[in-house]
Formats: sequence, C-alpha cells, structure tokens
Amino acid sequence: MQIFLRPIDENDGPSIVRWRNDANVLSHCLDKTKVTVESNLDFYKANVLTGKYKQFIVECLDEYSGVCAYPIASVYLKDMDYGNKRCELCIFTSSDVDWKPEGQTIAIKMLVERAFKEYGMHKVYSYVFRKFPNEVDLLRNAGFSVEATLTGEAMNDKGEFEDIVRLSIFNG
Repeated sequence: MQIFLRPIDENDGPSIVRWRNDANVLSHCLDKTKVTVESNLDFYKANVLTGKYKQFIVECLDEYSGVCAYPIASVYLKDMDYGNKRCELCIFTSSDVDWKPEGQTIAIKMLVERAFKEYGMHKVYSYVFRKFPNEVDLLRNAGFSVEATLTGEAMNDKGEFEDIVRLSIFNG
C-alpha cells in the first residue's frame, strides 16, 4: 500500500467531521465531544493555522499511476512543545476499508519522521486506551515503546474510568 501525507486545509472540514463523529472513532478518543463543521473550522483556525497542531490527511495512492486516489484518514501531532522538543501523535481510526494496519503503520512512521526531521522533536508520545491492545501493537510496530499505564485516566463512552497506555519513541 502506498500513501501520502498532505497538510490539512479548510476544505477537509467535512471529512474530518464525518471521521471524528463516527462512533468507532469516538470510542478511541479521550475527548468524546462531537464536532460540527463550524467547531472544526474554529479548531482549524486556532490550532492548525497557528502551528499548535500539525495535521495531515492520509491519501491512498493509486498503485499504478502514483496519483492520490482519495483521503482515507487523518493523523496529527499536537501540543508542539518546541522548548522540550516533544509532541503527541494522534490518529483517527477511520472506518475506510483502505485504512488498515499496514497503512496506519506507514502513516505513523511518516509522521514521526516529520516530527524529528522537520519540527526538531526529540520525543513523540501517544495515548491509547488499554482495552485496545491492537492499537498498542500498532504503535509498537511503528517503533514506539510502552512508557506507562495510567490507571483510571480517562472516561469511556459509558462514563466509566479506564486505563490509558502511554507509548513513546525517541529521535536517535
């Protein structure tokens, strides 16, 4: 599978809203708040345009022509801490049929490489609900290591507190 990461733009709002509000995606998010086109645009202006977030659209490339076929997901870096050279990596668990572990691993590795080479980060970390071991494995396959399990750290969609696994990867 070949994919490309392109910077998100204002026109991607409807796709982001659709992906983010998908019940499966929300179940993986620490913040369960649904978004609207308007709230997403406000978020884009406040966070992406200001550089606090480095958000990308994952596009599937046609195997034969190399041309972008269509967007399948979004990945991003947030809380860009240039003083301590660290940031958080997040992915949307899109329900698109082409958004499979192979492509997810590639997208994560591409984003980590950008974090290190383009943004000068020393450390990239990510948070995953412990109940999703396949996501922990996905990040491990991309080179991350488990740092800690945070007990009762975040609420699930039923209002119950659950454990979160923090994983990280270092430059060099």
